[in-house]
Amino acid sequence: MAKRFRGFLGASIELISPVAKVVYFPGVAELFAVIERIVVLIDTARYNREALPYMKEYMLEVKQTIRDNSETINDEYTPSLMKALKNWEKFLVQYTKPKMRKLLTILNADKIDRKIRDLFSDLDTALNAANLRVTLENNKRLKQILGITERVDERMMDLDNKLNAMQIDVTVVKDAVTAKVKDSFLTTAICHGVPLSQEKIAELTISPELINPAHDTQPNGDGPTKVIYCGGLYAAKVKIATTNDDISKYWVQAFISSKLNTDLFMKNYGILLEGGIYYMITEWPGKGPLSEYLKTNRNIPWTQKIKWAIRLASALAVCHTKSFLFPPEISHNVIVDKNDNVKLANYHRARGIKDITTSVAEETDGVRWLCPEKTRDGTLPYSTSADVYSFGMLMWEITSHEIPFSDKTIGEVFMMLKTSVGLKDADAPRPPIVPGTPEKYASVMQKCWRQVAGSRPTMQYVVRKLEKLEKAFDAYGYTSDGTMMSSSSLTEYDPYAPTHPNVTMQTARRLHNQRHYREAFEQFKILADKAEPDAEANFYVGRYLIDSRIEFNRGIEGNVKDPNVGMSYLEVAEDLGCSEATQYRAQEKMAAATEIRRQLLNTGDETDADIILSRMKTECLGVFRDGAEKGNLRCMKDLADYGAKLGDRQSYIDGRRMLNNVIVNARNPAERAKAQEYLMKLQQHNNSQFLN
Repeated sequence: MAKRFRGFLGASIELISPVAKVVYFPGVAELFAVIERIVVLIDTARYNREALPYMKEYMLEVKQTIRDNSETINDEYTPSLMKALKNWEKFLVQYTKPKMRKLLTILNADKIDRKIRDLFSDLDTALNAANLRVTLENNKRLKQILGITERVDERMMDLDNKLNAMQIDVTVVKDAVTAKVKDSFLTTAICHGVPLSQEKIAELTISPELINPAHDTQPNGDGPTKVIYCGGLYAAKVKIATTNDDISKYWVQAFISSKLNTDLFMKNYGILLEGGIYYMITEWPGKGPLSEYLKTNRNIPWTQKIKWAIRLASALAVCHTKSFLFPPEISHNVIVDKNDNVKLANYHRARGIKDITTSVAEETDGVRWLCPEKTRDGTLPYSTSADVYSFGMLMWEITSHEIPFSDKTIGEVFMMLKTSVGLKDADAPRPPIVPGTPEKYASVMQKCWRQVAGSRPTMQYVVRKLEKLEKAFDAYGYTSDGTMMSSSSLTEYDPYAPTHPNVTMQTARRLHNQRHYREAFEQFKILADKAEPDAEANFYVGRYLIDSRIEFNRGIEGNVKDPNVGMSYLEVAEDLGCSEATQYRAQEKMAAATEIRRQLLNTGDETDADIILSRMKTECLGVFRDGAEKGNLRCMKDLADYGAKLGDRQSYIDGRRMLNNVIVNARNPAERAKAQEYLMKLQQHNNSQFLN
């Protein structure tokens, strides 16, 4: 029989017999005390002064609602309310630390946005559970707050900020837009949307004859006025900014393009704001969007199609590595340059991996490429698996020269995909495989558009499979008369097939230990690229491609060092349960941070050096935390160990707590013993300052 006693500040304690379990229920006065501390912290915060008043107003409304219903609140719901409020307090304590303000402002703005979103959601859930209707659904505060925090000009997008995303020569941008550069910059002009006024054309010193009204189209959602001037080498996109959202979109594009500065993406040369008008100078789009190019060119050889697929898959793999998505990936967002290379463009579609702000309604044009689960629940966050599904549809479009489901309207496609959720792959609606498609290509494509998101491959896997297919075409793709071989012939070819039957992990390890690095690398690569890859082999291949120590490169002919590809192998090894890969990847991040800091210190920029090092420390601990949350004991130990070394008390405590949970709850004696061993090692270190 349970007995309940009313205690300090209105809290209640329940004693439950016969196990004598004590359940603590916070009182209303305690909730008020936490809210008061939160209000004080909001008043002292400096990160985003526009958003803070809305946060304070919301918290005071929560307090008033609890006060009005203090007599009817069920004690069972107060612990969840207290937990949500404590999370608010904990966040704001970090939010107001003087030493953390610059770091939070410049580097972690998107994480802060997501954290604020989670805090509001958790507190709203706890209030609704207690029948306290301070719901965010009927007010605009959260939207207002998030809209303010998403203004990128408060982060690192200011041209006057020495940590700006793009180093821009303003004079060059002005000269380019005003057609003063040589090489006939504005030989032609294409106007999209509402044409510029004659006054504005005169102001830009652009001849009215250059605008071709035959190319006028409706605005594509990027703003009420957009003009693209195309020349032989560059394109100038002119945008009249009317709202803060318009302004932030251009800065976001500038930021993302600076992070994706490789030949796989449309190059962005600079951006300039002057008099409310934005000028963005980009690479000339050459032969235009891929969708239009496919319609007008029907005789593209398979070698070219596979090369395109590899480039686009590699571009998306880079995006995922840098925590960006392009949802949904459609052919309108791909350009074909003058050398027939495809590149990802339209950076305004990119977003952070955990961003959940985009609804299906915003993706009307991309429904044909949209994954089924997103049509069923538009609030689901975009993920890398959603990008992979879209890429599968793009692979089909490259083979067919048609958009997916071209015989159906957008509404019909949406309902078809929505009703297909839950079906098996064989029963789900998908475009038919085009006759003559190589079996290997079709196999990768079908894996990409699988129904269950978790069963779709990573983009790194897709790249490797397509590269194998490209090697097959290079070796056996065409007969002597120039005709393509049958797809069944290509199925038999494996460019990584072993030259002798003794390719085993034992042999590869022995070659490595004997310092026969060339032979060891080749054997590790064969084992890593198998249909069922080996975790240890992926780990070694990743190390060979990344490690800068001389012994790993000695004896290997040619340059095998490729850190980006090496990281993809390490990620595969991590997914297969290799804890050494997790530790190695985190150490590489720390090594990179140390080198960047050393270079910045040499230039006398100590502030930037400390900021960069702090960011990389956070990423390093994040790698260990991800592995620990998946149940990896080594990562739990490293989370605590590196947390102590880097001065992160919370990481140290979390790592120890996870190991203790394994000791208490694990059924496997070996796991318990290993966790105890790791915990003993941690206790032997001098980490006592974290326990005070």
